[in-house]
Amino acid sequence: MSAEKSLELDVILKEVQRYCAFSLGSRLVEESVPSFDRLVIRRENRLIKEALEAVVRFGTMPFGGITDISQVLASAKMMRVLSAQELLAEMRFIQGVRAIAAYEKGLETEHPALQEYISSLTVHDHTEKLIASCISPYGEVLDGASDELRSIRRQLRNADAEIAAAVNRFLSQHASSVVDGIVTYRGDRAVVLVKASEKNSFGGLYYGDSASGQASYIEPSQLMNANNHKQECLAREQEEIRRILQKCSKAVSDVAEEERANLETCALLDALFARAQWGQHHNACAAELVEEKKLYIRKARHPLIDPRRVVSNTYRIDEEKKLLLITGPNTGGKTVSMKIIGLFVLMTYCGMPVSADEAQIPFFDRVFVDIGDDQSVVSSLSSFSAHIEKLAEVMRAATGRSLVLLDEIGSGTDPREGEALAIASLNELRRRGCMTVATTHYDRLKAYGKRHDDILTASVEFDMKLLEPTYRYLEGMSGSSNAFEVAARCGLPKGIIKYARFLKEQAKSDEDVLIEQLEKQLNETRMKAEELQKKQEELQEKEEKLKAMELRLETEKDTWRQKAEEEAQKKLEEAAEEADEILRQMRSMQKESKYHEVLEVRRSLNRKKTGENKPEEVRENREFAAGDIVELRSSGQAARIISLRRKDVTILLNGREIRVSRDQIRPSLKVIPDKKPEPFVSFAGVSLHSSVSSECNLIGLRVDEALERLGDYLDSAKMNRLLTFRVIHGDGTGALRKAVHSMLDKDRDVDSYRIGMPNEGGTGATVVTLKG
Repeated sequence: MSAEKSLELDVILKEVQRYCAFSLGSRLVEESVPSFDRLVIRRENRLIKEALEAVVRFGTMPFGGITDISQVLASAKMMRVLSAQELLAEMRFIQGVRAIAAYEKGLETEHPALQEYISSLTVHDHTEKLIASCISPYGEVLDGASDELRSIRRQLRNADAEIAAAVNRFLSQHASSVVDGIVTYRGDRAVVLVKASEKNSFGGLYYGDSASGQASYIEPSQLMNANNHKQECLAREQEEIRRILQKCSKAVSDVAEEERANLETCALLDALFARAQWGQHHNACAAELVEEKKLYIRKARHPLIDPRRVVSNTYRIDEEKKLLLITGPNTGGKTVSMKIIGLFVLMTYCGMPVSADEAQIPFFDRVFVDIGDDQSVVSSLSSFSAHIEKLAEVMRAATGRSLVLLDEIGSGTDPREGEALAIASLNELRRRGCMTVATTHYDRLKAYGKRHDDILTASVEFDMKLLEPTYRYLEGMSGSSNAFEVAARCGLPKGIIKYARFLKEQAKSDEDVLIEQLEKQLNETRMKAEELQKKQEELQEKEEKLKAMELRLETEKDTWRQKAEEEAQKKLEEAAEEADEILRQMRSMQKESKYHEVLEVRRSLNRKKTGENKPEEVRENREFAAGDIVELRSSGQAARIISLRRKDVTILLNGREIRVSRDQIRPSLKVIPDKKPEPFVSFAGVSLHSSVSSECNLIGLRVDEALERLGDYLDSAKMNRLLTFRVIHGDGTGALRKAVHSMLDKDRDVDSYRIGMPNEGGTGATVVTLKG
């Protein structure tokens, strides 16, 4: 069995094939073999590094339209006329090559190796343009492929119309003889179905009877000229189509050699990016090639093990310790660790990424593998004989630049002889300077590994509580096979196991006992160190989270402070601008306006200074209570609360007690001087329509004066429960009417309003209805 099959490289390649875009790329992946040529390895390594980075950062290379057109190119080279479908395949291939070139230009990272490949591609724009002008996306020759073809197809349509007219004439003239009015074609000629008894009554050609024999297909003489004309057009059409296809085929023939080179490059790129996509799926990396004898793989994961169950391990072999001796229980992961090392070397030599966080791979001249049991009945080989044959091959050909993987070295025979043979073989490999990985159960081999400084011992962990392997690789430790524990779990009688332990202890040398005690202490120290490391990592993680939280809070604090300062500054600027505007109005009003207008502006300025005009949501942020000073929202008049109910409030306004809803009032900072109690009349629940005029006349007032009067009138109407009244504003320019309607729209107590009827003042008046 070859090293590739022993390490299951062929299985990995089958996985990679699934990422290929077309057959030639898939074939290249299937035929991949490790190269031991340094130049080839370096070239493939550069390519996979760039391709993997491109796939991770920018997505995979597009291969749409790229198919195996080698037969098309061969036919074109031999000057054969290509079919429309073959020409369409060539056109799509050219478009695919253009897409590949565009992808490479869009890469933002350095990629000299990829650029060298892609720069060899030639995009044949002229050929693509010619084919696109002649062949439709569905593989049909277009009418516009030539003026002659356009003319012929126009004549064909006319011929079809002529045939249809001739058929209709025949059907109308011989309706009693026709069996079916549908036109049928025989040999591209139009025929009709008539009664069999009358098939010879119309002249022309006879094409046979129907299945029942009751009807016959004939081509009447009236149809013959039209059919002949169509056949002539069809023949000319086929000749013109052949001429067009021949012209396009000649264009393909002219570029066939360059297209063949393009096809080979596309196959190489497809295989390369399939490997890169596989690497992205497995979170793999491209290995670093090193000249020295140093192999290092950090957090390696076997790609064929379920990612949810696989255990990542770190492996290292260097110049000082060229031989790695792995011990541990059966099914514990010794062979998996060995396979990972050999597999990753072969994958790197195939130009593939490896499923690890980091990898450094040296150059080997060959990889020797002895894994598994090749016992064969046919060739009369025992398990031991099969191992010895492979070991003999290693001893014949291995050099100081070789990688040797030996699973269960010396097994399959007498343990003492097997141990001696294994030690002798490992001594020879050490002498040659081979980088070697070996697995074993033999205690003498474990002691042998501990005695030599150039041997790195390691083991795979076994959970003694659960009695199952953890698959963790432990560097520097010698493992036990744990046979007694497994035997006890499987139900072997305790007496047998106890006696077996006694025999094992008796066979141990003092050196074995000391080594076992030392390893036990080292294992305990390692476990405590790992536990301490885990706690340190947890503390560090918490510290980092706290620092991040503190930084985030500080950032938010600065942001809110800056935002508050900006809003405050904005409010100050707005207040200053408004105050300047009020002062400007005061100066102009003192010359032109009435005294009460100036007084109102002064009051407005005073409210600005004292903060009375704060947003309502600030001033209303409290509950009402009896005795509170409030003001009406509509007019701003101050009043004192007398009593409160669930939905309404009784207030004292200008000596009158009035009941209003809570949303009609708001808190106020105004002061109402205390007066001696005077008799007053309560108007709550009493209709006072007679005390308020049913109309509000605004004629002659400016818009601002009119709106002020209307506001006072609305307050009076609401307090006196006047539900309907008329506002007289006149026609004029319509500005006053528009302002009145706008004010009524904003008043929540207005139910509706309309323009007056002719007897109510027409368009010069508005009739208002308040909510009841």
